[in-house]
Amino acid sequence: MLTAAAMTTSMMVPEIAQAADGVTPSLKNFLLSIAAGGVVLVAIIGAIIGVSNFDPVKRS
Repeated sequence: MLTAAAMTTSMMVPEIAQAADGVTPSLKNFLLSIAAGGVVLVAIIGAIIGVSNFDPVKRS
């Protein structure tokens, strides 16, 4: 989501948008892989929180 906001902002500012034309395919793939890793990390954290709320540990 942060990457999408940064891309939207960069498209609105003309100087940055012009510089964005020089993004190489490898840089684009690198940035997309970072975004995909963030999505996976959020999914893992969400699953951990969901399981911990669903099955709490009861200690006596």
